[in-house]
Amino acid sequence: MILVVCVFLLLLAGWILFQVLNQKGAPISNENTGFRQWFWELRSLDLIVQVLLVFAGALGIAAILPIEDEDD
Repeated sequence: MILVVCVFLLLLAGWILFQVLNQKGAPISNENTGFRQWFWELRSLDLIVQVLLVFAGALGIAAILPIEDEDD
């Protein structure tokens, strides 16, 4: 219980510190950043890549696990 309270207090302190240090926000730039701007606008592509990476990782872990015999 004490651990949960400590973690909550640390998260709350981090959030408050973030809010205090970032009150003005980042300045917005009008210049074209090329690939970064294009990739940020196409978030669905990022989502597809992440799903494929998670699926490939799951298949890799499944390939490492030993095969269970039905006779045992």
